[in-house]
Amino acid sequence: MNHPQTPVSAAPENRAYGFQEIAIAYFPNIAPASASIRLKAWIKDDPDLLLSMYKTNYHLTNRILKPIQVQLITETFGSPF
Repeated sequence: MNHPQTPVSAAPENRAYGFQEIAIAYFPNIAPASASIRLKAWIKDDPDLLLSMYKTNYHLTNRILKPIQVQLITETFGSPF
């Protein structure tokens, strides 16, 4: 007997991600460097997110995002996965 599949919500794997890796997930149709610039602008334009990121020892020059930082981004902007 076939049972209908329950849709699974896409969520990022709980691991560190490269900043550009996340940026490309949000902006797949633009160049990787441009995607990074755009994601960084989104983060800077959201004061609550930026403050939360700073509390996790985030700096605007970080190239690697901790799992908690990825979680903050996806909670704010929705999951790109």
